[in-house]
Amino acid sequence: VSSILVIGGSGDYFDVADHVVMMDCYACYDVTERAKSIAANANDAIESSGGSVHHTSSSSLPFGDITPRCPVGQAYKPKGKVAVRAANVISYGDVDLDLSGLEQIVGLSQTNSISSTLQKIASLATSGQSTLKEVISSIEATLNKDGLDALAPGQFHGGLARPRSFEIAGAVNRLRANGNMAQKK
Repeated sequence: VSSILVIGGSGDYFDVADHVVMMDCYACYDVTERAKSIAANANDAIESSGGSVHHTSSSSLPFGDITPRCPVGQAYKPKGKVAVRAANVISYGDVDLDLSGLEQIVGLSQTNSISSTLQKIASLATSGQSTLKEVISSIEATLNKDGLDALAPGQFHGGLARPRSFEIAGAVNRLRANGNMAQKK
């Protein structure tokens, strides 16, 4: 069985590689001997330190605390008209949100719901003290209780489909308005 790994800037596999090929300025070079030398020097450093240096996967290393982000409601009030241009584009005032990276959005009706949800955040996050997760959970609870009509009360909008919370958060992350997020202390 043969395997080819293509990795950039990582020497993790030098010690087990049969061949190491380097691309430089669109030219291919065999650097197997150089890679084996680097791997041998790394192993010598581990042995000379009494084995205190060892390779661990990054998944076992602590990442640290993640500071919760809090939406600031005022920043979610659009400066101008809000319009859904396509299934992956929302004109939100003077900002065009590109949702093409949110692959689970399957139709215009979900994008309409996301647009209405962004506007709803303006009234839900007035204090700037609720985390993004709490705000989205609150929206989810409202949708579970009252349905999609809660996004646009009194409008009887038939063109809405429920997006997942991930797509709502993805749209929030793409909204680049000044001061739209605060860090919770």
